[in-house]
Amino acid sequence: MNVASYPSNLDNDDYSCSSNDFYFAQEAGETNGKETATKTASALMVAASAKAGMEDIDRERINAILLRESGNSSFMERQRKMDENSNKRILEMKQRLSEKDNNTTNKEWRIEMERSVIDPQIATYRALRRPLSTCVVIDMDSFFISCHILDQPHLADIPSCVGGSSMISTSNYVARKYGVRAAMPGYLGSTLVKELSGGKDCLTFVKSDFNLYKRKSAEVKAILEEYDPKLKMYSLDEAYMDIMPYLEVKMNDESMIHEAITKHLNTISTNNLKPQLPLHEAFSVSTIHADVQNLLTSIRQRVKDVTGLSCSAGIASNFLLAKIASDINKPNGQHFVGSAEQQILDFIQPLPIRKIHGIGRVMEKTLYGVCGIEHVQDLYDHRAEVQFLFKRATADFLLRASIGFSDCNKHREDSAEDDDDEAIHRKGISHERTFAPTSNWSDLCNKLETITLCLVQDLRERNLMPNTVTLKVKLASFDILTRAVTRNVAFVFDQNNTQSSSAQELVDVAVNLMKEAKRVRDKKLAKGCFSVRLLGVRCSNFQLHKETQFSLDRYRRKTSQSPIINPYASPKRDVVANSTNEEAKDAPSLNLGQISCPMCTRIFQSDQNQELNSHVDSCLNAPTVRELCKEETASADERAKKKQKRTLNDFFIA
Repeated sequence: MNVASYPSNLDNDDYSCSSNDFYFAQEAGETNGKETATKTASALMVAASAKAGMEDIDRERINAILLRESGNSSFMERQRKMDENSNKRILEMKQRLSEKDNNTTNKEWRIEMERSVIDPQIATYRALRRPLSTCVVIDMDSFFISCHILDQPHLADIPSCVGGSSMISTSNYVARKYGVRAAMPGYLGSTLVKELSGGKDCLTFVKSDFNLYKRKSAEVKAILEEYDPKLKMYSLDEAYMDIMPYLEVKMNDESMIHEAITKHLNTISTNNLKPQLPLHEAFSVSTIHADVQNLLTSIRQRVKDVTGLSCSAGIASNFLLAKIASDINKPNGQHFVGSAEQQILDFIQPLPIRKIHGIGRVMEKTLYGVCGIEHVQDLYDHRAEVQFLFKRATADFLLRASIGFSDCNKHREDSAEDDDDEAIHRKGISHERTFAPTSNWSDLCNKLETITLCLVQDLRERNLMPNTVTLKVKLASFDILTRAVTRNVAFVFDQNNTQSSSAQELVDVAVNLMKEAKRVRDKKLAKGCFSVRLLGVRCSNFQLHKETQFSLDRYRRKTSQSPIINPYASPKRDVVANSTNEEAKDAPSLNLGQISCPMCTRIFQSDQNQELNSHVDSCLNAPTVRELCKEETASADERAKKKQKRTLNDFFIA
C-alpha cells in the first residue's frame, strides 16, 4: 500500500461519518462522537478489527489514529463507497422485513416458520453431532515473525513485524499491544507504536522469506501427520486434524508405542479400514476427553521441541468450534470445548458473531443493522428473520453457526479425494500479487507472467484442468476490474500428456484479458488512468479426468462383441447395455480401435481424443441432455404403443 496515498495530519472533519453511518449509530443509541468513529473504523477497515493478543488495547484511540492517518486516502474513499452500498442494502432489507410484518395476515409468522421449517432442521443438525471432541485445529503463533525470531531472538522483546511500509504480513505479540496486526499498512503500524508508546518504542520491520516459512511449515506438518495422516493444512500455519483414529488405537492397546500407532494409522488410511467398536462405547466420555487434552498437550510440546515454534490449539466436536477455540488461549495454549449440547451452546452463544469463521465486517454490519444481532445468541433468537431475508445457502450457514454445528465428516472425505474429487469440490485456484502502483505496460506484463507461471505450477502439481480463466486488476484508485474467458477445451498441464498445454498459452490468455480490461477502462475514462497496484489470475470450472482420458478406456471396444455401457442412464433405460435388447440392434457397431460417445453413441477413432473430449463436453451440456431425454422418451412412448399391453386407465382401474 502506497504511503503517499494516505495523507496524515487530517482534521477531525476529514474522517467524520457519512449520514448513513450516523443514522445507524444514532438508531443504536450511540450519539457519542468517539463511539461513532470507532464503529466507522471497524466497519471500513480490516486493520481496525481485533486479533489474538489485542484484548486489552485502547481501541478507541487506535481507531482514531487509523482514521486520522488514512481518512482521505483512495482506499478509504472506495471503502466508504462500498459502505454506502452496504447501508442501502441494509435499508432495503429492513423495508422487506417491515412489509412482511405489515402485509401478512399471520402476525406470528416468525413462530410458525421456526416451528415448521427451522427447528426441525436444527434437530437434524443436532442429531448429527459427534459424541466426542476429537477435532483439533492447530494454529502456529505469529508464524512468520516467529520463524525469524529463531535466528534473531531480540525481535521477541520489541515491537516487530514481517513486511514493510506498504503492508504487514504478521506482527509479534508485543506489537499487537499497540494495535499492529496483519493486513495493516506498515506506516500505520509505525505511527501506532510511536504515538501509543510516547516515542519510547518503534516498529521493527523484517523482510519476508517464504522459503523459510515453507520449510518450517513442512517440519510442523511432518510431526502432525504422525497423529493424523489425513490432516488438512489450508495455509502454512494452520492444520485441521481428527485424532479419533489415533486415540482408538492408543486406548484399545496401551502397549503400542507411538511409532507403531503411526504405522498402523497409515495402514488403515490406505486400506480404508474402520475400527469395530466406537471409542465412546468402550470408555467413558470424561476419560476419553482427558486423554484427548493430554495427547494434544504432548503434540504441541513436540512441535515446540522439534521446530522451536509454539502453537495454540482448539479441541471440539467439529472444526467450526475448534477453529474458534484455537484463538482463545493464544499464544502457546489450548482450549477444550465439550461435545455435550449444553457445553457447545455455553461456549458459542455468548461470542460476538465476528468470531465465527466466515462472518466478516460486511455481514457483521448487515446483521446488526437489520436485526440488531451482535452475539451468536442473537443470531439464534432472530433465526426466522435471517431465514426470510437471506438466500438459502447464507441462511443455512448462519443457522448452523448459531448452534455451533459443522459437518466434520467432510474433512475425512476430502482427505481421500482423488484428482476428480478435487476437481469437483475445489471451486478455483488463484495467485495474486500487490505492488507499488505502476502504469508501465511492460512491467505489468512481466508481473502478470510471473503470477501466471506460479499458478501453472500449482495446477500441474494438483493435476487440475481448468476451462475458465479470470483476471483481477486492482487499480491505484482501489477500483477492481475483472475479466474472464471460458474455453471449450480445458488447459492440461500434464507433462505426460501429448496434448498438454504450454504455460505460455495461459500467460497469453491472461495478457489478452488485461488488454481488454485496459481497453474498457480507457474507453470510460481518459487514457493514462490504468495505474495498477494488484494483479491476480484465477482458474476454475475444472474438467474431470473421468470425462477425458481415464474413463474413455471404459468405452473402448477391443472387439466388436464388447458391450458399451452408459453410466448416465438407468439400467432399465440403457438401450446398449444389453446386446440382446431389440433396440441394441440399431446401435452402431464398433471396430477395433474405435470409441463411442457414451451419450449419443457417435463413433470416433481412438486417436481422436481431442475431438471426442469436446464432443462429450457438448453432449453433457444441459440443452443436449434435455434433447436426448426427449428423444428417448418419445422412443419409449412409441415402443409402448406398439406393445399395447396396458394403458394408463387400465393401471388406475386395476
